Amino acid sequence: MLASNTHPPATGTDSKAHAEAQLQLLREYLTGFELAHFSSSLQLIRQMPLAPGQALELEAFQILAQSLHDDAPPNELLLRAKSVQMQAQSENFPMAQAAAWRALQWVQTRMRLYHAALDSVARAGELYQRCGQDALAVQMRAIRCTVLFSSEMYVELRQNCAELLGHPDGLAAPVRALLLNYSASAAYYLAIEEDDEDSAAPHWDDCLALRQQALALACAEGLHYHEGLALLNLAVVTATLGRAAESREYLRQFHRRVEPEHVQPYWVLGLRLCEVLLGCVELPREQAWRTLLAFDAELALEPPHSIGSREIVSHTIRRYGRQWGYLEQTLQACISQVRVERRHKREIANALGETINAVMERPHLQHENAQLAQHGTALENSLAQRNIELSNALCKVQAEVSVRQAAEAALRRAHDELEEQVRARTGELELAMRSLMQQEKQLGMSRMVVGMAHEMNTPLGNARVAASAIAEQGVELQRNLAGGTLKRSQLQALLSHVADGGALLERAISQISALVERFKGLSSHPEQEACGRFDMAELLRMCQGHWQPLMGPQSVRMRLELPEELWLSGYGNGCRQVFQQLFENSIYHGFKGRTGGEIVVAASRVGEELLIEWADDGNGIAAEHLGKVFEPFFTTQLGQSGAGLGLASVHSLVVDMMKGSVAIASAPGEGARVLLRLPVAGGGVELV
Repeated sequence: MLASNTHPPATGTDSKAHAEAQLQLLREYLTGFELAHFSSSLQLIRQMPLAPGQALELEAFQILAQSLHDDAPPNELLLRAKSVQMQAQSENFPMAQAAAWRALQWVQTRMRLYHAALDSVARAGELYQRCGQDALAVQMRAIRCTVLFSSEMYVELRQNCAELLGHPDGLAAPVRALLLNYSASAAYYLAIEEDDEDSAAPHWDDCLALRQQALALACAEGLHYHEGLALLNLAVVTATLGRAAESREYLRQFHRRVEPEHVQPYWVLGLRLCEVLLGCVELPREQAWRTLLAFDAELALEPPHSIGSREIVSHTIRRYGRQWGYLEQTLQACISQVRVERRHKREIANALGETINAVMERPHLQHENAQLAQHGTALENSLAQRNIELSNALCKVQAEVSVRQAAEAALRRAHDELEEQVRARTGELELAMRSLMQQEKQLGMSRMVVGMAHEMNTPLGNARVAASAIAEQGVELQRNLAGGTLKRSQLQALLSHVADGGALLERAISQISALVERFKGLSSHPEQEACGRFDMAELLRMCQGHWQPLMGPQSVRMRLELPEELWLSGYGNGCRQVFQQLFENSIYHGFKGRTGGEIVVAASRVGEELLIEWADDGNGIAAEHLGKVFEPFFTTQLGQSGAGLGLASVHSLVVDMMKGSVAIASAPGEGARVLLRLPVAGGGVELV
C-alpha cells in the first residue's frame, strides 16, 4: 500500500493536516520491509510545510530508510539518529522522539547491537503509549520480533509472536502477517537445529501451519508483499522437507502472482536456495551434491543477511551427506560453518566495541575490545553477558544525559520566567509606590490646609467682628458730630466699645501669630537657635513647676526620674518646646474626660546617646492612629481642641533640629510612651 496514493496533495490551511495524515500512514505501515515502497511518500512530505515536530519526525524516518541500504555508513546514521532523538526530547516532541528511537533500532540491528536495538524499540513503544497511540505501541512490540529474529533468539521470538497473536483484534493486517511469518521462521530454524526427526516434527508442523495462515491473511487483505513472501517461504519449507511437487506448485503461484519488477532483491537469494534444495530431490546425487557445495561456498562470500541461508544449506549438507555417504565432505562443510560462525561473532564484538567508542566516548572499552578480539574462543562464551552489561551502561548514560538535558532546559525556562516576573513586578511596584507617595502627599497637603483653615477661622472671625464693630462706631461718631447731637455719655459708650473691639482684635491677632509660630516650628533648623550649655535635669524641674497649676484641676501628678545634674550642650529652647508639646498632649488628650493620672519623665545617658522617656497612664492611642501622630494637622478632635501640630512639632525639633530620633508606643487604655534619643556624635547634642 503506497502512502503517496492515499490522499491527493493538500494546499492552504489543510497542508499541515495532510502532512500529519501522511506521517500517520508511515507510522502505521512502516514495519521495516515495506519501507522501500514509501520513497514517493517521503518525497511528497518533504515538499509540504511542516511544523518543527513533524520535520524532526520526517528526518528520523529518512534515516530509517537510509539504514536499509548496504552502502550507507552505519556509524554516521547512528550519530544522526541519536542527535534527532536528543533534539526531539529537549524540545518535547514525543512523536518525533519515538520515530528517532525506531531509526536507532534499525541501525543498531544492522550493526548487530541487538540488546541496544531491543531497548530502542521498547522506548519507542513507551512514547507511543504515552501519546495515546495504542495501535503504534502494539506495533512496536511486533517490530521487536525483527530484532529477535536477527539475533537468532528463536525461542523468545516464538513466545513474543504467540503472545501478540493471542489478541489479534488490536493488530493491523500487515502486522499480523509479519508476526505469522516471523513465528513460522522461528519454528523453521528450531526444526533444522534438531538432529532427531521426531523432535523436529512438531516444529515442521507449526511452520507449515503458520505459513499457510500468513498466506491466507495476505490474500484476504490484499497484502501483495506478504503474499509473495508467504509463497516463497512455503516453497523453501516444502523443498527442505523433500516435497518437490508441493514446492514447485508454490513457486508457480509465486511467479504468477508477483510481477518481476516487484521481486525484492533479497527474494532472489531465496529463489536460488529453493532451486538448490529441489535439486537434492530431483537431480542425480553427484550433480545435486556438487551444486549444494558450490552454493555453500558462494554463500560464504555473501553479505551478513545470507547467514540464515547458510544455516539452511549447512543443515541440508549434514542431512544428505550422511544419507549419501559423503561424510568427509560433510565434516569439512561443518568445520567451515563453525569458522564462519566464529568470524560472525568476532564481527559482532568488533562492531559493538567500535560503536560504543564512537557514540558514547568510552575510551576504557578499547582495551577490553582488543582483548576480546585476541580471545575469539573466550568471546563465544562471554559475548552475551558483555552485551547485557554494555547495554545497561548505554541505557544508564542515555538516561543520565536525558535527565540532565531536561533539567537544564527546565532551569533555563524557570530562570527566564523568573526574570520576566521580577521585571514586571518591579515595574508594578515602582508605579504603585509613586502613586502611593503622590496620594500621601496630596492627603498631607489636604490635611494641612484643612487644619490651618480651621485654626485660623476662629481668630480671623473674631478680628473681622471687632473691626466691623469699630468701623460702625466710627461711622456713628461721625454722624453725631456732623449733626451736633453728640453727648458726653454717647462718646464714653463709643470709646468703651472701641476699646473692647481693639482688645478683641489684639487677642485674635495674637492667636494667629501664635499659630504661625507653631506652624513655623515644623521646619525648625539649627540656625534658628544657638547651641548652648544647659542642665537638662534643671530644665525639666523648672517646667514641672510651670505645669503644676494646670495639673491640679485634673488631679494629675508628675514624677521625675533624673540624676542630680545632666549638663549638656544643645538647644535649650527647642527642648523646652518639645517638653511643652508632650505635656499638652498628655493633659489635653491623654487625660481628657478623666481625673487622676500620672506622668513619669526619666532621663539618662546610655553610651553616646541621651535617652529621655516620657510616659503617661492616660487614654492611649488607637492602633490605626499610631502611625499618623507625627503628621502635621493630624488630630482626632478637629474642631474640638488642638490643631494637630503638637507631636508634629516634636518630631521636627528632635529629628530635623537636634538630629535625634523619636518613637511612640501606645495601646488604648494603657497610656502612651514617647522615647527621645539625642545623639552626641554628629548631632545637635554634646554631653559635657
